[in-house]
Amino acid sequence: MDEQEFLLSKIEEWVEEGLISPEQAEALKRRETESATVSVTARRVKADEIFVYLGSLVIFLALAFLVGLNWRTLGSAGRILSVLLPTVVMLALGWRLRGSERARLRRGAQALWLGGCFLSGLVFGVTFYEVELITEVALLVLVSCLLATGVAGVVFVLLPSIAQSIAFHLCGSAAFFAFLIWLEETFPPLNPWRNLMIGLVAGGLFLALSEWLRARERKRLVVVSRIFGALIILGSPYFLAMEEYAVTWHKTAMEVIAFLTSIAFIAASVKRQSQTFLYSGAAFLFFLIIYVNFEHFADRIGM
Repeated sequence: MDEQEFLLSKIEEWVEEGLISPEQAEALKRRETESATVSVTARRVKADEIFVYLGSLVIFLALAFLVGLNWRTLGSAGRILSVLLPTVVMLALGWRLRGSERARLRRGAQALWLGGCFLSGLVFGVTFYEVELITEVALLVLVSCLLATGVAGVVFVLLPSIAQSIAFHLCGSAAFFAFLIWLEETFPPLNPWRNLMIGLVAGGLFLALSEWLRARERKRLVVVSRIFGALIILGSPYFLAMEEYAVTWHKTAMEVIAFLTSIAFIAASVKRQSQTFLYSGAAFLFFLIIYVNFEHFADRIGM
């Protein structure tokens, strides 16, 4: 039952309990129906709006291709400005349009800020590289992703929407993987327990954010946080289980942990009534069973 059906049923209950008159109930139903119609119309994306997005994307890709062809001849200042200017323009236009009364302009602000968040990571990376502030590649990528996550987080707070939520979670996930790569290059060899704990913490932060959003009735945004949190938590032991270790029991332990986390998400889906938890847990459990059985029978089937 969606929110509109729930409200209409409550209105009927209020009439039966004598809290409101039938005339007032009809007025409330009419107003709710009209507001729902306006909301659906505002959310509808028309063909001309799609063409505007596609045209803007083609122009942006053409400019990016032009800059790429002349990258070496631009010089340090030119390379920094070539990524800084479009980022600033996107964020500034998004700020201007975010409070518009027209739904399509607000969607335009979301698209602009989405692109600006992704470009901000490139801006930080190019700037640090050109001024030679950070020379280590792994550390450069990590710092750039962290700063881009900060920008995306500020944008998400200012304009809480699906687009900004995706930008924040993608930048945060990129920072998570960049941190793992930096650890492996700085402190070799592979430490599965360290990487596992980092993955569980990172995914747990996304799930904590989903619970915070759920408490504030941001239902559309909860799903995004749950998807990213579930993928990181379930993926960490699953991919670590496919690594080769000097100690055999490490691999077996990772397989067991991957199995238990999948079962835990399936069980949590019942309590939280979350299809995200159910599907993600079931999918990783299915892939894990296939992988473990394939590893066991690989020699017997001649592969």
